[in-house]
Amino acid sequence: MKNNKLKNILFVLIIITIISSCTTTRVATLTKGENETIELFTTKLPDRKYVEISYIQTDGAIFHTPQQLLNGLKKKATELKADAVVNIKYDFQAWYPVVSGTAIKYNDK
Repeated sequence: MKNNKLKNILFVLIIITIISSCTTTRVATLTKGENETIELFTTKLPDRKYVEISYIQTDGAIFHTPQQLLNGLKKKATELKADAVVNIKYDFQAWYPVVSGTAIKYNDK
C-alpha cells in the first residue's frame, strides 16, 4: 500500500516536472520584406514625422504564431493605407494572443 502511494506521488512529480519544464521560443520578423510596404516598430519610433491614423488590433486563436498575428496587423494597416505601425504590443486575452499597435501615415509623402 505504501509502495503504491510512493509510486503515485513519484508519477505526479514526474508529470509536473515534464509539463513545467517545456518552453517554446517563437520569432516574428519585424523587418520589411522585399514586396512589403508597411514598417513595424515595437520599441523605437520612426525618424520621420507622421500622423496617427488608428489603433489596430489582431486577435488570434491558441495556436496562432506571433508572425501570423503580425501579418494580420500589416494587412489591416494596408487596408487603412498606413505607412507603418508603431508601439506594437503582444498580449493575451484569456488564452488568446493579441497584437496591437497604432497605424501611422508619414507627413512627407
